[in-house]
Amino acid sequence: MAEDYSYLGSGIILIREWNSGLPFEEIGNVSAFSTAAQTNTIELADNQNPGGGMANSVDRVTGWNLNYTFHDFSPANFARATRGKASDIAAGTVADELVRVSVGAYAPLARIATEITSVKPVTGTATYEAGKDYRLERGMLFIPVGTSIPAGDPDGSPNVKVSYKNAALGHVEAAVTSQKFYEVQFYGANEARSGKGVRLVGHKVSGGVIESMGLIGNEFGQGVVPGKLLKDAAKATGSDKSAYFYWQQEK
Repeated sequence: MAEDYSYLGSGIILIREWNSGLPFEEIGNVSAFSTAAQTNTIELADNQNPGGGMANSVDRVTGWNLNYTFHDFSPANFARATRGKASDIAAGTVADELVRVSVGAYAPLARIATEITSVKPVTGTATYEAGKDYRLERGMLFIPVGTSIPAGDPDGSPNVKVSYKNAALGHVEAAVTSQKFYEVQFYGANEARSGKGVRLVGHKVSGGVIESMGLIGNEFGQGVVPGKLLKDAAKATGSDKSAYFYWQQEK
């Protein structure tokens, strides 16, 4: 009887910039990881018989896709998938940030605030009262009805200066870098074969752009990233060595 090679997989994905020599980073919890060949079918019709049909057909491989779905909304994952740059903002304080506020409205701040320590007019020494003149809500400044803060100028000029505290923040500036290439490795276990090890190594993967960022919903958030396996000529050291990827599994 032939051996059962059924497959039910789980595992981790490691990634780093192509040819960088940097340590691999783990993407985190990934619910889908797949490769798929793209083909162009060239067909030759049977022109010798009135009944038609096909005399020959060739499927030419035009490319390989590599897609994954991540659930760890980390700055590094977002930066890779939005062609962005990730950075850290240390926990600290912001002094006298100039802000324009209006009654009954939120006023976003440069950082997510954890505590507002003072709100003052742009000029003068007066200090407005927390709870009465302003509130901290959702990390922003909110101005309630009944505030003593005067309405701002119609030209949109700031009318208060805000001092506040912020927690440590991960920060991503999206769409500021060109496309990058990555090395991707999958290390998994085949649960259908008692957890035998499996591995896929993609030599050169184009950095796909995230299809969507589901920030509100009834399910856990996910980021679907489509990419492509490209030719890495340095890996094709012989006729039996792939320039694209290879697969290994425990017997």
